[in-house]
Amino acid sequence: MMIIRSIFTALISFFILGCMEPNKENLWKLDSVAHLKTEGYCRDVFISGDSVFIAAGQAGIQLWDISSIVSPKIIWDMTLTEIGANKEISQIEYEPSIKQLFILESNERPIHIDLSRGDSSPIVLGQFSSEKTKEFRVITNNSDSFTAFAADNDDGLKWSRFDYDTTFGIWFNSAGGEITSRGNPNGIDIYGSSLILTLDQLGIELYQNNLEILSSRIHKDLDGNARSVKMISEQEFYIACEDGGAYRLFLSNSLEWQYMVQFAKDLFVTHVSSNNDQISLSCASNGLALYESKQNGQVEERGIHDIGYVYHTEFSNDYLFAATRDGLQILMILE
Repeated sequence: MMIIRSIFTALISFFILGCMEPNKENLWKLDSVAHLKTEGYCRDVFISGDSVFIAAGQAGIQLWDISSIVSPKIIWDMTLTEIGANKEISQIEYEPSIKQLFILESNERPIHIDLSRGDSSPIVLGQFSSEKTKEFRVITNNSDSFTAFAADNDDGLKWSRFDYDTTFGIWFNSAGGEITSRGNPNGIDIYGSSLILTLDQLGIELYQNNLEILSSRIHKDLDGNARSVKMISEQEFYIACEDGGAYRLFLSNSLEWQYMVQFAKDLFVTHVSSNNDQISLSCASNGLALYESKQNGQVEERGIHDIGYVYHTEFSNDYLFAATRDGLQILMILE
């Protein structure tokens, strides 16, 4: 009787474990296209056409040419000393229409760099906003004006408008302001007239930007620590919540949550990027995880890939650019 019971238990266990196996037919593969060695940790990447701007951590910043995607070439680089920074560079953003570059020294004030004199002659113009900036976004108003929005971990949401004085040939801070958030901001993103802050353990806060008059529209608490946000539209966005995994949120016109889907609950997610139905999660030491978004609001897992410590990913021309401790990896998703 004991033998029969043991056999029966073993069969049941085998059946349960077999059902737990992932459907390997639905997993996506990654094909390595190129690998850029950046010396310092590759913390962030910004793609503009064939130009790839890299925040290379303690190695400063770099500009690469990817006109030949399989054999990128470095155009120039700047060390921390040349930039006038002491810590690693954690974020980089470029505005091609005005040829201005913006970088963030970790937990400090963002730095403005002029590239209008040619890509090989970057000139540091100075800093803006305030210390303890976690992340920023820049929008171009016209050929002579831009506005920077910053997630300040101390004071909330800050903005600064800069206009170009053609007489003296300088950018000057013409306006600015701040609005207190419900918590300490970690991340920020902008789409159209909408702006979102992530607020650590207090979730997210959505703002309306009406000609630089900012007003809070809605707040939503989420599991985990809200780290970064990716806006797909003014109504749909993804949130990276560290030990809380990630969220896909959709807001109706009446400011009600049409759907709110939590996924990757077993992963530590620090950043989310997307390309149509493809979702890439940066999972620190666990590499990156791929998911597929469905029209019904659901999200399905498509595999976890150990490519080293991943800080950030971005899609461009159907390539996936992964900023890792081992440099920038250019990948292709094979569905």
